[in-house]
Amino acid sequence: MVSPTIFAWRSLSYLMSDKPQEAINDAMQAQVVSPLWHIACYLQAVALSALGMDSEAEATLKEGSLLESKRSKAAGQK
Repeated sequence: MVSPTIFAWRSLSYLMSDKPQEAINDAMQAQVVSPLWHIACYLQAVALSALGMDSEAEATLKEGSLLESKRSKAAGQK
């Protein structure tokens, strides 16, 4: 199984190297591997913002926040 963490780290590296298109590609791959992982959404939001796609970035940020909230509630019920 491919780890979403590999894609996330590489996405972050691309963001820090001012390569937002490459960053979003890897962030999307991380989400494919792990659809409920909020970090992938956050990385996509940053990359979208860097590409000037602010409304898409805001929507993706909200999606990530919702996923994180669900995850926190599920962890609190255990």
